Amino acid sequence: MLTAGLRNVLLTRPCGLAFDIDGTLSPIAPTPEAARLFPGVASLLERLRPHASVAILTGRAIGSAAALVGVDGITYIGNHGLEWTTGLPEHHPIRLLPEAEAYRLPAQRLLALAEQKLVPAHPCLQIEQKSIGGTIHYRRCPDPATARRQILELLSRPAQEAGLLLSEGKMAVELRVPGLNKGQALQRFIEEHRLRSALFAGDDTTDLDGVETLIRLRQEGICPAAVTIAVRHADTPPRLLERADLVVEGVAGMAALLEEIVAFLEGETGASSPGWQEKRA
Repeated sequence: MLTAGLRNVLLTRPCGLAFDIDGTLSPIAPTPEAARLFPGVASLLERLRPHASVAILTGRAIGSAAALVGVDGITYIGNHGLEWTTGLPEHHPIRLLPEAEAYRLPAQRLLALAEQKLVPAHPCLQIEQKSIGGTIHYRRCPDPATARRQILELLSRPAQEAGLLLSEGKMAVELRVPGLNKGQALQRFIEEHRLRSALFAGDDTTDLDGVETLIRLRQEGICPAAVTIAVRHADTPPRLLERADLVVEGVAGMAALLEEIVAFLEGETGASSPGWQEKRA
């Protein structure tokens, strides 16, 4: 059964539901291109649309996120809040935050440096270019610890000199615009839609910003009905598991909970799911 907190979120309107993708709605894949949504999730997102403002909040570029999710009529927030669109980009324009433009060329230079210095020795690396910034994936490397160390050694100082943020996700190092994160993006989504209730689900270090922001907005009464969800994997950050209101077991657990949420909103009786647990009231 859904917790009292979740029912309160779903019954308080206007309501917003925001989800990370990789590791939350999609199992982690060897490369970004290989990822696929968990079976049935796209249909569940479609069924949520009449009941809530739905957002995909991801570190992926919007084009990549939209190609993976494929649901129109929902908000896509890409590159940790840098890119926004109100539906699939083939039908809706992508908005870039203008303050980020100054970082476009410095980021391109650093990604080119990584391509030149690292990839010849480590063809296992994959450099994902984004509108501004990008991600260096080392999941396929036979020695990921060495690959990570060499990426950070090469880019830490020039990133700092360029004013860029170098952050880490699961088997990836991200080159990002400073001052932007999923927490700020989530707050903007809540403010733009004047939401009184919200849910946010994620599984990685960058999702912790969204969890902390939603907890603060709940405490301040800005979004009084709010629930945060952590998706547990072997490498989910302990701090995220500690701070979230609910913990679900893997992407399958998140999909099962999502199905219960849809059933509740559609007036059906959802069966109890063994794939998640309440941590606090």
